[in-house]
Amino acid sequence: MPEQFDYQIDELDASLLGELQHDARIGVLELSRRLGVARGTVQARLDRMVEAGVIRNFAANLSLDALGYHVKAYVTVEVKEGQIESVVQPLAKIDEVVEVHSVAAQGDLLCLIAARSNQHLMDVLEKVLTIPDIARTSTAIVLKTQIENRCHQLLASKEV
Repeated sequence: MPEQFDYQIDELDASLLGELQHDARIGVLELSRRLGVARGTVQARLDRMVEAGVIRNFAANLSLDALGYHVKAYVTVEVKEGQIESVVQPLAKIDEVVEVHSVAAQGDLLCLIAARSNQHLMDVLEKVLTIPDIARTSTAIVLKTQIENRCHQLLASKEV
């Protein structure tokens, strides 16, 4: 079931989010100037969106390639009946596991794994397979990312 948000994004919020997506280092004063609203209004809106979970963090969006992780793979994990939590916790301890999603698909979890090489990927997969409640895995190696993770275009949609 998707997360439910009570917060309704209006036009000003969408503009603020759009500016932050374009330049996350922009300051509140500059946001205020660009959008033609009071600094206090910008700060209050940002604070509310953080509190509501609309803005998850202000972290830099890092490049796995720049960090030396040139091999990426999506790994489908099938878990023994009712044992998802006993698998998620050990997966979180493997540094190269950068995302884990519960899915409605052939497997139970979809993991994004970053590795420095194919051999490193194999080593990480062997670590994953040592987790007791994993029944099986299936791996798809990313050859080329065609579209990067993005949300900015959703701000312009009529559903906001």
